[in-house]
Amino acid sequence: MVASLHFSPPAEALTAESARVALCLWLEARRAQARFTVSVGEAPWRDELRWLGLEWDAEAASGDAPAWLKSLPALEECEPSPWGQWSGRTPLTELRELGVLPEALLHFLALTAWEAPGGAAPDELLSREQLISLWSPERLRAQPVRFDFEELRRINHAWLQRADLDRLLELSLPYFRRVGWLPADELLPVIRGWLRDVIRAVLPGLDFLSLLPPRTRLIFDYHPENYLRVAESRQALEREGARDVLRVFGQRMLEDSWLTVERFRGILEDIKRETPWRGRHLIQPIQVVLTGLPFGPELEELIPVFERGAELDLPVRVKSCRERVLEFCSVFV
Repeated sequence: MVASLHFSPPAEALTAESARVALCLWLEARRAQARFTVSVGEAPWRDELRWLGLEWDAEAASGDAPAWLKSLPALEECEPSPWGQWSGRTPLTELRELGVLPEALLHFLALTAWEAPGGAAPDELLSREQLISLWSPERLRAQPVRFDFEELRRINHAWLQRADLDRLLELSLPYFRRVGWLPADELLPVIRGWLRDVIRAVLPGLDFLSLLPPRTRLIFDYHPENYLRVAESRQALEREGARDVLRVFGQRMLEDSWLTVERFRGILEDIKRETPWRGRHLIQPIQVVLTGLPFGPELEELIPVFERGAELDLPVRVKSCRERVLEFCSVFV
């Protein structure tokens, strides 16, 4: 039995490739009930290993690497994409800044090193514990593999959907504060509760945590004149029946200062009674008025977010539904 497996990083900070080496050694140590040791000394990679959840058992000046480690396939550069180019040389800090969860990165890196085990379904999310039970160095891939960014995006999206909302809230704070949408000091409980609902509303379409500001811009930074330049928004407004829908919706909206989900449903029924429009002809013009776009999060999720957000003391003004209608009408011709 192997007494220990030693990880000695080639640089002060981890890359995707060196993180994958650490993962494989850690998995083998846990599977074989051996010790996982790391080099002595302080360096950024130690915090990065902790972030990944790859805790070590001891420190050592040096150690032997198992023979199979030399067979670990290279992690080659991906094809150019709007997201940039990614490879085994990509610093782990870039993946963290992108908003990749550690459990998603471990899952992804494991699948770049070894063939998907027969005991796992193709879309199954593999936790650290599952990876330990399925790991075997005999399954290492024989050929180099590309850094499949689309696969990473799919895996991270799936892990985000499973994650606890309170955890996501804490992870989201640096991204929101960086764009000036949240106060720098401790959030009041009422703001934290509201922010949980903000994240819940956009979570189904979220692939990485760094996308939270652009995905929530329709909440924090609504300016209809900007959205009217978006081709899909103009198309929804120019579609037959859009002005009929907006006429009735605008009239009903101005009758109240506060919109509830129940009242919104009632307004939709009024529009159905007064016009022949249904489906996208009905809902998309309203989406454009309230959010700027004819797609995105469900309006029934966003309406309470808009109304409660308008009452909060935030660095930016979150506009209520009524304010959005009035502002939209002032620029739409």
